[in-house]
Amino acid sequence: MDFLGVGVPELLVIIVLAIIFIGPRDMPKMAGRAAKFLRDLRRMSDGFTTQWRQEINAATEIEGLKELKDELEATQKSVKSINADIQNIARPNLPSLTSLAAPEPSAPKPAAADAPPANTPAPAAPEESARRDH
Repeated sequence: MDFLGVGVPELLVIIVLAIIFIGPRDMPKMAGRAAKFLRDLRRMSDGFTTQWRQEINAATEIEGLKELKDELEATQKSVKSINADIQNIARPNLPSLTSLAAPEPSAPKPAAADAPPANTPAPAAPEESARRDH
């Protein structure tokens, strides 16, 4: 068993010296204080470690966001370059493209000769007029 580089024989020597210098009567009080100090020290180190990890994660995220920003800027530049290339290609062909896009004028449709005018009622069937006369 090795705790912070202190083995079992060294630990026994420390305990014996503590009993000699502190005394057997005050030893439980001192052990309680030492345990409380170690608990507080562990709590502080856990808090420090947690905060340190959060800061490292935040720095990593910021670095990742910077890389993403650089990629987006590079993509934006290539899109602008492609757009400029397309405009350079399309500009000489623009008159022919606009003529293709414009609709051709169409001739007016002739009115049907068999259809009755829209405002006049349709003539009644001959059977109905014969029934009305009787």
